[in-house]
Amino acid sequence: MIKQYEKRIFGFLIQYVKIPEEAEDMTQEILIKLWQNKEKIYSIDDQEAYILAMTRNYVRDHFKKMSREKIYFQEVVDHLPVQDDSAFMIIKRKELETNIEAVVRELPPRQQEVYHLFYKKGKSLVEIAKELKISPHTVKNHRTQALKFIQSRVNPELFLSGLIFIGLLSLL
Repeated sequence: MIKQYEKRIFGFLIQYVKIPEEAEDMTQEILIKLWQNKEKIYSIDDQEAYILAMTRNYVRDHFKKMSREKIYFQEVVDHLPVQDDSAFMIIKRKELETNIEAVVRELPPRQQEVYHLFYKKGKSLVEIAKELKISPHTVKNHRTQALKFIQSRVNPELFLSGLIFIGLLSLL
């Protein structure tokens, strides 16, 4: 029963996210939620309306999360001191870059690969996904997990400052 809505859900999602791989991953996540709540769904009279409302809510939550992340990073950037290239700042930048690279070496190999392709080589999620033969959503998950690990090992303020010093924040 639930599988019959897969194309409708995907069609709805692709209108908003524009990346087929991302829409496909989101479709699968919604189908999993539907499967987990199948007893409840079977008892609903207008299942289609419920499923489409659930999909709409999923998209809304997805974009809210993206918006919050963007606002947070912008606030951090707005509150950082203006970068100057004094000897002190050059030393601090190099020190922080070295510390971050040491933590990156502790990451699982796939996360290291995604981190370097995204932050060092400036490749997009889609480009990395094609190169590694995985979905952009999986690339995004690896990137997110890597950043969380790095943030947990480096002082958060220093980490974000370091991203700006190293010139990586613009790639986020």
